[in-house]
Amino acid sequence: MDGVIEPAWDAATPISFATTWMGVTTPHRSTVRLLWSGKGLHVLWQIEGTGLNTDTTRPVDVEREGLYQEDCVELFIAPDPALPRRYFEIEVGPYGHWFDIAVDRTGRPGVAKQDTAWSGALAIGTTRDAAAGTAIIEFTIAAPELVAALVAGAVLPIGLDRMEGKKPRQYLMAFPGRTPKPSFHAPTGFGELVLDP
Repeated sequence: MDGVIEPAWDAATPISFATTWMGVTTPHRSTVRLLWSGKGLHVLWQIEGTGLNTDTTRPVDVEREGLYQEDCVELFIAPDPALPRRYFEIEVGPYGHWFDIAVDRTGRPGVAKQDTAWSGALAIGTTRDAAAGTAIIEFTIAAPELVAALVAGAVLPIGLDRMEGKKPRQYLMAFPGRTPKPSFHAPTGFGELVLDP
């Protein structure tokens, strides 16, 4: 994971989106590719129209709570398709800042259990072009709980989301959830990741 697009990524079907959580088109395009192996889920984001709104004085070698308040991409994935409301959330910024958490919303409506001690065992690489307003964010999620779910033919609930800008703040979703207020934590904002052989 070095933030450079290697030929291996050609094997992954790109998913492109530039829509808000309500499905409104914006100039903030994202293209995502996913590959899987026995070592983990490998994710490549190419983002356009970014202002790189990130506090670069903060270290990248420790977990960064509150990263969602800055520019970042977010991936939600449920390892058990029968329980889409029990999922992992991975946030990664364009400079390599990160936050990972396990979320369980299977209980009472509006109540979530959050395990911030959970680790995605992430490997991250990023590159940026501030003049062009672009960035590449590449990471592997090697958490054992997710690796165990990566089997050929599996269909896993997945959310691909992005936070961009300050005013107005952009809540971008590949699968617009169309909730009354912006929320990435909704099953309506999840698509399906099909693991080909």
